[in-house]
Amino acid sequence: MTEMIRNDNPAVAPLRAVAPEYTATKSALPLWLGAFVALAVLLGALIFVWAGRDELDTDGFIILAGVAIVALLAMVTFITLAKNRGLRDRRATTRDTIYSAAFFNSSVPSLVVSNGKAIHANRAYLDLAKHLGAEPLDDAPPIVDRLFTRAGNEAAAAIFRLHHLSRGLNFAEERIDLITPETELRRYILQVSRLENSNFLWQINTAPVTGNVGRDVLSEAPVGLFTVDKSGQILATNDVLQRWLGGDATEAIETLSSFIESPDILLGSPAEPGRTVRADTRLITRKGVVTPTVMVANWHTLNSGDVVASVALYGHSTLARPDTGEGVSTNTEFNGERYSAAPVAVLKLEGGVIGKTVVASANPAFAKMSGTEDASGKIFGDMFIEDEASPRFLSRNMSQTIPDIPYDATLKVAGGGSLPVSVYIVHDNQNPEEGFAYLVNVSARKMLEDQLVQSQKMQAIGQLAAGVAHDFNNLLTAIRLNTDELLQRHPVGDPSYPELQNINMTGARAAALVKKLLTFSRKATRRSERLDVTDTLSDMVVTLRQTLGERAQLKMVHARGLPPVMADKSQIDTVLMNLCVNARDAMEEQGGGTITIKSAKIARSEIDDPTLSETLKILSDDDFVVISVEDTGTGMPDEVKAKIFEPFFTTKEQGKGTGLGLATVYGIVQQTGGHLTVDSVMGEGTTFRIYLPAAGDAPIEAAPVVKAAPPARKPADLAGQGNILFVEDEASVRGIAAKALRKKGYKVVEAEDGEEALEILEEAETPFDLMISDVVMPGLDGPGLLKAGRKMLGDARIVFISGYAEEEFSELLSEEPDVTFLPKPFTFAELAEKVKSEIGVVE
Repeated sequence: MTEMIRNDNPAVAPLRAVAPEYTATKSALPLWLGAFVALAVLLGALIFVWAGRDELDTDGFIILAGVAIVALLAMVTFITLAKNRGLRDRRATTRDTIYSAAFFNSSVPSLVVSNGKAIHANRAYLDLAKHLGAEPLDDAPPIVDRLFTRAGNEAAAAIFRLHHLSRGLNFAEERIDLITPETELRRYILQVSRLENSNFLWQINTAPVTGNVGRDVLSEAPVGLFTVDKSGQILATNDVLQRWLGGDATEAIETLSSFIESPDILLGSPAEPGRTVRADTRLITRKGVVTPTVMVANWHTLNSGDVVASVALYGHSTLARPDTGEGVSTNTEFNGERYSAAPVAVLKLEGGVIGKTVVASANPAFAKMSGTEDASGKIFGDMFIEDEASPRFLSRNMSQTIPDIPYDATLKVAGGGSLPVSVYIVHDNQNPEEGFAYLVNVSARKMLEDQLVQSQKMQAIGQLAAGVAHDFNNLLTAIRLNTDELLQRHPVGDPSYPELQNINMTGARAAALVKKLLTFSRKATRRSERLDVTDTLSDMVVTLRQTLGERAQLKMVHARGLPPVMADKSQIDTVLMNLCVNARDAMEEQGGGTITIKSAKIARSEIDDPTLSETLKILSDDDFVVISVEDTGTGMPDEVKAKIFEPFFTTKEQGKGTGLGLATVYGIVQQTGGHLTVDSVMGEGTTFRIYLPAAGDAPIEAAPVVKAAPPARKPADLAGQGNILFVEDEASVRGIAAKALRKKGYKVVEAEDGEEALEILEEAETPFDLMISDVVMPGLDGPGLLKAGRKMLGDARIVFISGYAEEEFSELLSEEPDVTFLPKPFTFAELAEKVKSEIGVVE
């Protein structure tokens, strides 16, 4: 069977990596040769005995007889062993044949790789390779990489990870989505198993993803979902869309044009990853029924590199084009009941160019929207504020517009105000110079969009701030440790002492700034407790008045019956201090003013502002405590108000502010689970309002807090003994910290990352008493190192160090009783105290 496989396909070698290795050609022959030699010795001894029977004495006869007996026994032994070996060889050959046959005929595409080279492939693998366009080269099966050359960088990275299994890992799996040559989206599951002698078994399973998608989650969602490529080929749909289209639900949908009236709305848009397309269109069922709908699509890239659009169809379009044509008929009386009761503004236009048309009449909804009692006779283009969007449709002829596509514009409102609207122009197909304009108020949508953009921007800035703070904490740790080392060499009285002490104090100030960045990015440690807002505000009165000075008058108005809130008292104090200091500075130009701090209780049902009500939906409780800080300063313009929470943004003179005060306030409020708003009117002042959910009767343990550790007693003597493994990817921190600990009597072994630390643990002859490890490292991080090396660490204590806050690792610290945390930046004294308190003196 093995030979037949080799003959069937020259690219397939005998399976030696899967089946045990048996070799018949080198075992039986030496045994038969030994038996032949023993037989020759036996015959020779017998001939000598017979020929010299009259001359041999007794001793010679005994010797020859002994040789003959030994030769006979050897011959019998060799013959027996040769027969047994031959039987085992035949069994091994049979087993090798069975293994090879099973492997070659398996329906799962399989490949055996030895030292990076493909040495054995079964029929299913070769068929799959041919299907994907990867033919064998030089009678060798193609490696897996060649099968997925079209799959892009992410797939190449996945295959690379499978090629380089970590030590001790015997199995791994990756998934790759690929559009096949038949434009069918398929999912390939690549599995690698480690065999003996540096051999690996690769197996590829396929899972179709065409047809219905998300059956378990989205099957009953009232949204039609499908995926389409750039050519309009449908790759996947969900059950809802199939039901909407009617007919045979098992019938495949091939192209976008088969059920969407205007496919070019999507296919004609730039297929740029991340681009979103929203349009009103019409859905065409298999029976020809046309239904207006809204289409929202997002272009994105598969890990194969192919660009596709994931599309959702939902609801009905706000405008349905009549089946008789693209325009409308104006025969219906405009001032009739149909338009007077319409919830959107409707204007009848007369003229050619949209911007120069005259308003013939308007419905009551327009009068309410614009504040204009009678719009008849006015020029339509004069009703809008000139901006980037207006000229794009006001300069067109009415007959050139598409009724289903809205145009963004800003409507002038009586009293000098403005209102963002979406304008739909529908012309009369019988008279191209007459038509209707439909105006929809989109101010709420615009406000939510602006809030979403601002939220996304603040989130991105927060992530950046957290990363900068983490890296800067590493640098500050190295600075402070080196400064401590130099201060030991240059004590008080040394000429260099003042400069070194100044460096140390500056480092401490920098650490405080970094702490503000972590607070803004919501990665600072907080200790939540049940707070009485009235008592908390009252405790701050004396401190605030001393800080604000005589020019700023402080008033405090307390509401009665306020429920408690869950918050960190020190952080609430920081919020009040920052807001009051900013309010004082805002009133400085006018010689002072009044700052009023108020507290109040408000229920969700009492909130009239729809935008605020929508925003507060993310908060858990239905009752809120509102803390407001009002000033009588100069106020701020909108462009400044949009940036006040960004780190390092300040309107103060250089040297008078870091720009982190309001950023810290924003971070604390978000971390506490509240919401922050700001209202400002030029010349009148600014009001900040903090909405905190009421704690109610919820136990304190319900809040996601980090329990404060009991204060550790500082050891008087920082010297000690013990074996320490110090893992830190920042060389400047690792080197000086290890050097300082060695001076205190500890034996320190350094590792620059988790992988090196794991190798040290595996080869260590002396157990470690303590492991100090950074949390965030490239490759194997601190928690991963702890899990992988837990058995080798034994009873060793663990200290994690990080530039992030302790709260980030609260789950890990709670699960591991012998794990503690030391935040960066730390001084040498803090490090030595931590080590001494953890392991003391090891005998």
